[in-house]
Amino acid sequence: MRLLSFLTLLLALTSTTASAQGTLWHAGTFRSLPTVSGELVTFTDGLAHPTAGGFGKLSSTRAAAFNVFLTALFTAIDASLVDGNTGVWCDVQAKATAANYAVRRFFDTTTGRWFIYGYDTSAFGQAYFFINPYAKRNLVIEVPHEPYDFNTDIQGARLFTALAARVLIINKEDRCSDPDATSCSGSTSACGGYFRESDVAHQDMSTFHLLHKWLDDQPRPSRFIQLHGMQGSSSDMAEISDSTSNDYDVGSISTRFATALDKYVPRPSAVHSCQEAVGNPPSNLCAVTNVQGRYTNDSANNACTTSTSFASDRFLHIEQHPSLRDNDNSDGYFWGDIRDALKDLWPTCDMNNGATDCTLGGAQSQYSKLECL
Repeated sequence: MRLLSFLTLLLALTSTTASAQGTLWHAGTFRSLPTVSGELVTFTDGLAHPTAGGFGKLSSTRAAAFNVFLTALFTAIDASLVDGNTGVWCDVQAKATAANYAVRRFFDTTTGRWFIYGYDTSAFGQAYFFINPYAKRNLVIEVPHEPYDFNTDIQGARLFTALAARVLIINKEDRCSDPDATSCSGSTSACGGYFRESDVAHQDMSTFHLLHKWLDDQPRPSRFIQLHGMQGSSSDMAEISDSTSNDYDVGSISTRFATALDKYVPRPSAVHSCQEAVGNPPSNLCAVTNVQGRYTNDSANNACTTSTSFASDRFLHIEQHPSLRDNDNSDGYFWGDIRDALKDLWPTCDMNNGATDCTLGGAQSQYSKLECL
């Protein structure tokens, strides 16, 4: 009798454990996040990018609160992937509020997949972000200059899903909005001839940069592709840089990506790497002063003021003609060329069963909301 009782208890415990472990990440406590749904590409295209000068740099207090929020957020993601009932998503919401952020579960009606959507609730124009908890590639898509670099947000959303990437970060405030000059080094022909504080690619006190840093500082640091736009010409369709000060580095990631992109476009000679030869490409857009690139290449330096010749092999800065950003392949160029070249450059899918299935995955169920107590 005692043996039977013991076996009954053991069976009950085993069943409970199996049930808990079998709870999908999006079916458990993740449901305590408020819900937003829509077509991701259309949704990102509709995000506001104010131009009235309202941008505000992060205070040290808010920066600290945002980092606490990020730690809670990614801790909840990791816990939920193991057991959907263990992520402490109500605490994530509380820490988001303390950082003047909102965090939502976002259901993409095109792919049928759940993502995480975060946005600034203050008037200071800090970044939007989307996270795929079940990403297959540890890849971050960055869009710092929408709408100045028109259609980079749409392109970013398409790449985010097509590559099953981990994070998509999009600027909120227009890069030219703030009249104040950034204290970071560099010069530009845009925005009246100087970098503004609202230009998150050239200013390090922003949630855009803090999220980049957080993802870069992990034991398994992310790879980054930052999307930009240029007017270009038929002979200058793309200028690619690793964001170092190196003029010539045949092994650079920028040169390898350019070689990969050559296979997908009708005119390979119009694709330029800043590191492929001595001298500058036609438009000389080589991102030496980009603060995210500087940080990833050499985090020991001051990313705001100091360029570096050290190449991390994890940061790509891509300036693109409008044809490479759109969804029209009739001229031989479209966003899919960038997608395919990235797959060639970074084929490894080493997250969330990616070695078996590198796709975004099938549609997920829309479970009802849970309430935080």
